[in-house]
Amino acid sequence: MRKTTVVIAAAVALVAMIAVPIAFAQHARGMHGEAFGGPMFLGHLQHLKQELGLSDQQASDIKAVFEDLRQQNAQYRQSMHSTMQQVAQILLNNPNDVAAAQAVIDEQTNAERTMKINALNAASKALNVLTPDQRTKLATMVQEHLGRMK
Repeated sequence: MRKTTVVIAAAVALVAMIAVPIAFAQHARGMHGEAFGGPMFLGHLQHLKQELGLSDQQASDIKAVFEDLRQQNAQYRQSMHSTMQQVAQILLNNPNDVAAAQAVIDEQTNAERTMKINALNAASKALNVLTPDQRTKLATMVQEHLGRMK
């Protein structure tokens, strides 16, 4: 049970350590389409490569996993951008059409869930590229990172 918990925590943390800073940085720069493929991702991957002692093949495999994730989630990211505009337009056209507005929000919720599941699967694939020692080191890095965030 403990090993499973550590692996899950590491998977979530790996996604968070890589995805969250990239997403916020890309959002701040207005480069939504470049997440997981732009220069910032390569910088984070290079840092992980050094910290964990990743081989070139491991780094390449992890990069491919997150590039696949970016492509998988592209359609969902695109649809999520216009959701609140759609909701506002529905309510402006007919303030009583709450059901239609709710349906649009439900679609966004489903898209968010799918994106999270895709990210979880990508983290699992990326963690499977690591050796047991590298996963242990990553778990330690994650715990230290979480400790600093408190």
